[in-house]
Amino acid sequence: MDIFSGLVWRHVPRGANALHIGWILRATGRWNRRGVYGCLYTALTARGAVAEYRRYAARVGSASGAGARDLVSIRVNRLGPVLDLTHAATRARVGVTASALTGDGADDLTTCRAVADWARAERYQGLLTPSAADVRATNLIIYVDGPAGNVDLDEGPDRLPIE
Repeated sequence: MDIFSGLVWRHVPRGANALHIGWILRATGRWNRRGVYGCLYTALTARGAVAEYRRYAARVGSASGAGARDLVSIRVNRLGPVLDLTHAATRARVGVTASALTGDGADDLTTCRAVADWARAERYQGLLTPSAADVRATNLIIYVDGPAGNVDLDEGPDRLPIE
């Protein structure tokens, strides 16, 4: 996929801007390297973003440990190029398996970060990936540090408290 546009979802601290990026360079994630580069981790559906929130809350010990969160939408006016890792042919070309992209083992996370390193070196601004939190969901990983013409985002119309 060359260009992505559409509405995506993420969870943020209660009241935070949908495009809040203050934490992304300090966070360790499947698709970023802490302190090196960050990403907005979004889902193509609200259900997918809630699944990601639940996975996050379980990792930090509880919903209260995660703090109050909102489910927000982001309008992606233009993002590209985007590498679509939801397709088997693309994964084969890149040399990864779906299970490596969704697994939680150290080798799986290392593989994901290596794919992210490669994709960024190839000037991809985003990745479409299978969700590790919900096998039916797809995530859009957005790297916001690329050329301004390749990343065009706005707050979406939606904000719902996650209970």
